[in-house]
Amino acid sequence: MFKNFFNVKSFSKTPKEIAKVKEASRIVALVHEELKKEIKPGSIPLELDAIAKKIIEENGGKPAFLDYDGFPNSICLSINETLVHGIPNNNPLHEGDIVSIDVGVEKDGYYGDAAFSMGVGKISEKNQKLLDITKEALAIAIAFAKPGVKLSELGKEVQEYVEANELHVVKDFVGHGIGKELHEEPNVPNFFDKRNNFVLQENMTICIEPMVMFETDQVFIDPLDKWSVRNSKGKNTSHEEHTVLITKEGAKILSKV
Repeated sequence: MFKNFFNVKSFSKTPKEIAKVKEASRIVALVHEELKKEIKPGSIPLELDAIAKKIIEENGGKPAFLDYDGFPNSICLSINETLVHGIPNNNPLHEGDIVSIDVGVEKDGYYGDAAFSMGVGKISEKNQKLLDITKEALAIAIAFAKPGVKLSELGKEVQEYVEANELHVVKDFVGHGIGKELHEEPNVPNFFDKRNNFVLQENMTICIEPMVMFETDQVFIDPLDKWSVRNSKGKNTSHEEHTVLITKEGAKILSKV
């Protein structure tokens, strides 16, 4: 249930807090850059997880997802019909797969969080379109985000763009605020909901993360591992996320090198 955040307390961060979120997000970006180089046919998800953990710890951080509500690994690695919260294992990646990597880092009591999706080796034109539309939806949302913008309208921008391209946005999972906690208020949806009338404020840090799928917007949690969120029709999925800072000039991406 969305809360009514209109004209309520400030969610803005101090310069010191922003610097800490930025540093945690910088480490996230370092992990992304390295894993993008490592993803290819035959790559082992658990080895990618170990690479991520090493980079995070070498930079003075901690994997934010490890042991979060019992999650067993440092990154979420989701393949094809698995949208988010996939658990890395020893099964190699295959040519044509779509792999989504979600990375969270805690450093000095503050968090960064971002995700990307990419093809493994050569992928189909259809799957490439899915990846491209998801990336473009995130770019549209980031360009739209600035002080005074309602989150309902931000979500509308994403939903309209995705659906105009005959794809579907997931409504069961949303973006979020970030700072001292990995997931803070407010919710940042990828769809229009008039109940979410929160207005973005200068110096907020939030995570915007479109989740896009073929054929349906419906998902389910795998009953065996209790984590993996899967497309209800078994079709492919894509997920993009950045931690951003809301400034007078617009949204500034913190989770990139």
